[in-house]
Amino acid sequence: MTKKKANWWLLTVAVIWGFSYIFVKMALNAGMHSGMLNAGRGTICVLGCIIFFFPQLRRMTKFDFKVGLLLGIINFVAYFLQTDGLRFSTPASNAFLTTMYVVLAPLLLFFFWHERPRLKTYFVLPIAVLGIAILTNVISSGLQLQYGDLLTLISAIFWALQIIYFGKLASRASSPWVIIFMIALVQSICGWITALTTEQATFPHIHWLQAMIPVVLLAVLVTFIAQGMQLTAQKYTDATSAGLLLMLESFFASLLSVLMGYDHLSWSLVIGGLLLLFANAVMQTDLHSLSILKKH
Repeated sequence: MTKKKANWWLLTVAVIWGFSYIFVKMALNAGMHSGMLNAGRGTICVLGCIIFFFPQLRRMTKFDFKVGLLLGIINFVAYFLQTDGLRFSTPASNAFLTTMYVVLAPLLLFFFWHERPRLKTYFVLPIAVLGIAILTNVISSGLQLQYGDLLTLISAIFWALQIIYFGKLASRASSPWVIIFMIALVQSICGWITALTTEQATFPHIHWLQAMIPVVLLAVLVTFIAQGMQLTAQKYTDATSAGLLLMLESFFASLLSVLMGYDHLSWSLVIGGLLLLFANAVMQTDLHSLSILKKH
């Protein structure tokens, strides 16, 4: 796979992730809390992996198991904190703070792996952050950190770690579906433990039919398909490019919300979206190859 094709795959993942905000909000509105939501989506994904990829699972190595366990824990904590944060925060603040993983990923790579980001990263990241701030109306409404915002900000650290480890470790696994199986297995086990120990009082108040439809969609589209595409594609691109492309999930979430009638088309969506697209275009372009920048 070429880097260009890998980036197109990650762009598709961002579109699918855009849908996930709507699915999560639907499940939460139906009375389902974070533990049960993650338990449901993880269990469905585990069953899907067993049904469709059992031969690959039988060849799981010790390395696969260790990497899958690590990524599963990181993934569960990130999902749990992000989902729980959405209960106590606005979708705009949740989306804005979640995408801070794009800024955190190169910082973590520099401080812990001593990998310096490319020079244009310093130019691109502030533009991307400004774009997402405008897109989510954080600039006009003001960002006042509440309990839910703090949970979401912590989740962004774990999302950044997932981006890094997907590129560094998961790419060396025997099969991406083994890693997805392990992530889903950890997600389901931790989710059931959380739900049965802390959320039992909420069970009678859950509208199960309304909640399970988005949970199934989350399991199939987001955990199963999108994560498979992400794991496959991230081998062939760098962490910053991957992060910026996946950052477009907020743009697509806003766009889908407009198309589905949840929100109205606004200048913040247009301007913020254009800034994000511009930042990604710069990041994906080899500036040295542009004739206008070549030395004569």
